[in-house]
Amino acid sequence: MANIKGRCEPAYSIVMKLGGVCRTADVCGITPGAVSRWLSEDGGNGIVPVKHWYLIMAYSKRRRIKMTLNGLSGIAP
Repeated sequence: MANIKGRCEPAYSIVMKLGGVCRTADVCGITPGAVSRWLSEDGGNGIVPVKHWYLIMAYSKRRRIKMTLNGLSGIAP
């Protein structure tokens, strides 16, 4: 797994649960650079774009990874 520089939440926790930047990029059908921007304060500021939530939730369900919409949105459980 590559070194992850930023730790903006909730994106950091989501990426780590899915297995890292490259795995998350594969799940969402985007580049690792795009996922890395989610983690950056000057990029996505920790926000996972809503358009990827369905793919992330579906992958999590198949792999039995505990994931909630509250977790994706950054709302406390």
